[in-house]
Amino acid sequence: MPQDKESRDPAGEPKEIDPEVREVMREESRKSAGRGPDVAQEERKKSKFARAAVKAIEAKDERAFSELLRSVGVKDGSPEWERAWKRFRSAGGGRKL
Repeated sequence: MPQDKESRDPAGEPKEIDPEVREVMREESRKSAGRGPDVAQEERKKSKFARAAVKAIEAKDERAFSELLRSVGVKDGSPEWERAWKRFRSAGGGRKL
């Protein structure tokens, strides 16, 4: 059966890796490095938070940013809360109080 030369590199591997396969590869490399699925789950959670924070900043939506901070367990008035708001405002994400 002839192989499609355009979709494979000289070593016979596909040029692009399926995203699901890539995720399995990441999981396996974490396991071999002693970093299990909990670490991967935490990384996904942080990535989701970062994307939501960027959206809130770009939209200059203070309410969404507050809700986002609370959803990840940052307490109102805590040092983390103050740092997050300082960064939000320095990025142009809302009015200064």
